[in-house]
Formats: sequence, C-alpha cells, structure tokens
Amino acid sequence: MESLMKPYFTYTNLLVVILVLWGAYWLLTMIQKRMRSGVLFGKYQHRIAGYLRTFLLLYEPFTILLITIVFVFISPMMHGIILLLLTLAGFNRIRDYLSGRIILATTLVGEGKRLKSPQATGVISRIGRIGLYLQTGDSLSFVNYSNLITQGYSLGTGQKVGGYYQLNIKVPEMAQPLKELARRFVSAPYLDRSFKPEINLDEKSKDVIRARIAVREEEHLRELLELMREWGFTATIARK
Repeated sequence: MESLMKPYFTYTNLLVVILVLWGAYWLLTMIQKRMRSGVLFGKYQHRIAGYLRTFLLLYEPFTILLITIVFVFISPMMHGIILLLLTLAGFNRIRDYLSGRIILATTLVGEGKRLKSPQATGVISRIGRIGLYLQTGDSLSFVNYSNLITQGYSLGTGQKVGGYYQLNIKVPEMAQPLKELARRFVSAPYLDRSFKPEINLDEKSKDVIRARIAVREEEHLRELLELMREWGFTATIARK
C-alpha cells in the first residue's frame, strides 16, 4: 500500500508525455484532414482512412487515460482526490464520451445520415465528442450519446433528405475564385447553415476547385448547381 502512495513521476514527465502523445495525435488528425481534401495514398486511401479513423477513435481515450495515470502518480494522495472530485463532477460527460466511442466504432453512424431517437429525429449534421447534432427542419437538436445507448436509436435509409456532397468545380476566369465562391456561398439560400462549406484547390489539378457542402433538402442540390452556373462556376457532383 505504501508503494502506491509514493510519487513515481514528476511534472516534467507529465509535460513530456502530453507533448509526445498529443503531438502524435495532432499529426495524425492533420493527415486525416489532408486525406479528406485530396488523394495521398492512391487506391489504398479508402482502406487507410478507415484504419486511421478506428485508430484515432481508440487512441484518444488511451491518451487521456495515460496522461491521467501519470498525473495521479506525481502525488497519489492529493492528485487522487482531485481526480475523484473531477470524476464525480463530470460523471455524465465522461459517460457520454465513453458511450460515443462505442457508437462511433461502427461506420454506420456518419454525417448526412438520418437518425431517429426518442429525443429527436433528423439528419446528423455534426458529430461531437459527447453527442450528435441533428438537423430537424429549421432547428438544430443535440442528442447525448449516453441517451442513444440507453434509449436506443435507428438509422433511416432511402429517405430523400439533405446531406453532404463533394463538388468538383471548374476554375473560372476571374480574380480570386476561391474567395468569390466563398462569398457567394454565404448568401446561397439552399445551403445548410450548420455546416461551413470547405473550399480548396485540387492538389492534382489547379484548374479544379473541390468544395464540400451541405444542402437542407436533396432536391436543393440541383437548384444550387444551377445557381452556381449563373455565378460562373460550373460544378459536378464528385460524391455524397
């Protein structure tokens, strides 16, 4: 028992652990973001993206656990009490976070999918660490992961709903086309305002703009493409 009460680490050790673990996490998330906006690994990209997603899903709680262990064993008595108080105060949020790891372990739950739960029904517009944001008509509802686990949920298929789309846009002959397109999107009536459009030049072809957008209803996509043509931007759908 006495050995457990002895300090095994220092604050310097804690700082080093935080820098190494979160530095690696930051690097992996940057790679993940680059993979979403362009091709880095050719035909293997889809498989690697799936492995990376699963790894990060498990790596994050592992990192938090390891940092917590080092923190406690700097001063087991004092830091143990602090950890206990923090755990009691944030128990619901911790439960939501761990429930989220379980739910997100399946690739079935993703942005643009329709989810039905006792709390709310709508299209998943954003995935958070402790819950999901559902687009329900003109409003945005938040659903905790723990409630989804305890109360259950279902994912709809086949409904004509809005969603997220990747567009390939031919670069028009104008000054600063990226800024002009971003400015136009601000006032576009068909876009889902809960999601900020992501606009980048294609890494392989500088004549193509890649844009990821969200529309409120599926039929709005065609109307948005027509409106973009009027602006001078010819776009095609790359994927949903």
